[in-house]
Amino acid sequence: MAIDDDSSISAKRISNDMPVPYADALDEWAVAARDVLIEIAGVYGMFITQAELALRVQNDSGVRAGKPVRLWIDDLLLAVTRNQNDDEPLLASLCVRLDQSVGEVYLKLVEAAGRSRLDDVEVDAAHQRFACYQRYGAAVPAGARPTLTPRVSEKRAARRPAKQTKPKAAPKPRTKSAPTAKADSAAGAPSATRAAKPKAAPVPKAAPKEEPKPKLCPTCFTVLPANGECGYCI
Repeated sequence: MAIDDDSSISAKRISNDMPVPYADALDEWAVAARDVLIEIAGVYGMFITQAELALRVQNDSGVRAGKPVRLWIDDLLLAVTRNQNDDEPLLASLCVRLDQSVGEVYLKLVEAAGRSRLDDVEVDAAHQRFACYQRYGAAVPAGARPTLTPRVSEKRAARRPAKQTKPKAAPKPRTKSAPTAKADSAAGAPSATRAAKPKAAPVPKAAPKEEPKPKLCPTCFTVLPANGECGYCI
């Protein structure tokens, strides 16, 4: 991360292209950033990305950075945090990266605010954002509570192991109840359970009888009549 007096980061006034010392530019950006973050805090559930905040503060202050945002955005968030009052919630918690996480810089913001080190920066940022909504006039719904940003919440949900469900027990086989004594007496049978009669095996069908082959005349090979004399060869 850059430091506040980093001479390698150039800046200039948009109106006349005059160079602006980095420390002076950072002071002007911090004032503009505070106004933007308070504006964001006025709408419940809102937050702003680092790239969007960087664009807003350069346009609002009239001072353009000569280096990529990633080289000076941490300095800007630290400057905003150092200029806050002790009783204010952390405005920089409203500024997130493209993946909607607050990132590693958040630990430095917490340190700059005079707070102790955290176990979970995303959860703390959620509480700080919620405090900002309450402090700066957002219409907070009844029963609302601090929540993670949508992408952070989805990412954490995807990492959770799926709940294991117990396999359902196999259904027990149904047993046929024995007939009651009353039903047996009505049928004229003893009250003891009747043994089922085995079904008779099916009788195999007889093979169809083959019809006798007709006798043919040895001369003309026509079918002979019953008397055995060929009517064509007599």
